[in-house]
Amino acid sequence: MGTPGSTDEPLVQTLLKQIFTLTAQTSVSTADLLKELELTEPLVTALWRLDPEAAPPSMRALAATMNCDPSTVSFIIDRLERRGLIHRQTDPADRRVKVIMLTRQGVATRARFVEAVTAGSPLGRLAGEEQQQLRILLAKAGLDPADFTCPAALPAD
Repeated sequence: MGTPGSTDEPLVQTLLKQIFTLTAQTSVSTADLLKELELTEPLVTALWRLDPEAAPPSMRALAATMNCDPSTVSFIIDRLERRGLIHRQTDPADRRVKVIMLTRQGVATRARFVEAVTAGSPLGRLAGEEQQQLRILLAKAGLDPADFTCPAALPAD
């Protein structure tokens, strides 16, 4: 085996391990907040992906953004709606489509979560310039932060 800090595995594999570890550390650091907010990771993920400044997305668009089945999104949206964090309405442009909107409480809950996850992130240990370099490298790898939030509903969605 190599010296401490080195590895005999492909570098991409090492990078992926680091990304998974970052994700796990982020989940651990937000666990108490999720308990306090009475939310699960899938529920808060859906909230975070709903941009309060953007046009409301369809449920199908949210499912695509979350890379899950529409029935799973229906279950998540049902739970968020019961909590008063979102509401569904018919898209005025296409009555066959239901769009999802954050409520005032949903916007506040989302903001609280985003602030906490950002403040507790190991990425905060990087200097501003290092964070910018990482952003550029991730973009070069095809990871666009715009793909994180859900696009607005399109006609005939």
